[in-house]
Amino acid sequence: MEKLSKYKKQIFTFITIWLLLEFGVYPCLTMADTFANIIGAVALLILVLWGGLELYDYVKNSDGLVDKKELAEADRQWKEHVQKQMEEMDKILKQNEVLADEAKPKSKRKYTKKTK
Repeated sequence: MEKLSKYKKQIFTFITIWLLLEFGVYPCLTMADTFANIIGAVALLILVLWGGLELYDYVKNSDGLVDKKELAEADRQWKEHVQKQMEEMDKILKQNEVLADEAKPKSKRKYTKKTK
């Protein structure tokens, strides 16, 4: 219930705009009367502006659309993941270096003839 009361204004605004669109603007725009079409278009413009202002007000007054704590937690997890991947890559690189050293052909001994 706490989450619902937190978003009470947004829910009320959304339902009001939807009802006005459904039962006011849409019938005006589909009528054969030009005056009703003009009234519907003006009402639609007003509703779009109202919705935009409500969205702007919500984003401005809240911490944004994303929770800051959640974003910080995701960033921390990402850094841990990258660090783990880098450690794994370092291990693989060291293994490759060891294998490359073992795979190098050993130089043949050069024997010289002994002279008396």
